[in-house]
Amino acid sequence: MALISEKNIYYLGPDGSNAHCAMLKFLKVCNISVENKIPQRNIRTVIDCEVKDLQALCVLPIENSIEGIVRETIDNLLKVKDSDIQIRGEISLPIRHLLLAKTTNINDIKKIISHPQALAQCSSFLHEKFKNAEIQEVSSTSYAAQKVSTSNDNTIAAIANEESARIFNLNVLSSDINDENNNLTRFYILSRKNFDKTQNGKTALAFATKNESGALCKALQVFDKYSINLTYIDSRPSKKKIGEYVFFVEIEGYREDEKNKNAISELSSYTEFVKILGSFQVFK
Repeated sequence: MALISEKNIYYLGPDGSNAHCAMLKFLKVCNISVENKIPQRNIRTVIDCEVKDLQALCVLPIENSIEGIVRETIDNLLKVKDSDIQIRGEISLPIRHLLLAKTTNINDIKKIISHPQALAQCSSFLHEKFKNAEIQEVSSTSYAAQKVSTSNDNTIAAIANEESARIFNLNVLSSDINDENNNLTRFYILSRKNFDKTQNGKTALAFATKNESGALCKALQVFDKYSINLTYIDSRPSKKKIGEYVFFVEIEGYREDEKNKNAISELSSYTEFVKILGSFQVFK
């Protein structure tokens, strides 16, 4: 791929987070050169930085194979008004959760902190081993590890990854605590610059239908009419009125493909709005 040069790249940090690992993989597989790698405390600030910075990229988690869509990502993506900011690539990372602490004795632990999705992905482990422990949500798994490393309380543990254990010099009390072994998270990279495209592409878009009988069915039939495979579909509340939703879908192929172009054009006839979030390559 042609070299992509940019000044900054933003991601959910601190270093050691799964988003940090995804960012490093994107730099490699997309042939990206950046001057500054800048972690942020939450997903909203990652997107805000991308919107304000004209020389930037950002990396965001979009879906976990166990917990589904990352609501904070899609809700904030839908708010972006700058149409030049588009999804340019996707990768998937295997997620392996560990219980990390300063202490070496797992029986010392009375409180466990982590990102909400990580806690949910380890719910069986927590239920079986820590029924009476306090559970606290924080903005990222690596921030949880950082918080444990700087605390004077040895009864606190974090759910995070192996990289966080290394960076923050924490002990591994228990490994592979995921409820499911096949735990993957998909990440997007966003940019104002175009990336090279291959045959392995997808397009992400959002649309809203009228709150009336058959509205969604008519919209989805457009994709069937053009034999377009929907690889993902989800819904989010419109936040305007109860019962109104915005639908987020991914389809095979690029927006420039003839059948996709025709389908998206026709979809407008059955929806309140259609917003293309990006047409991008899926990287291995």
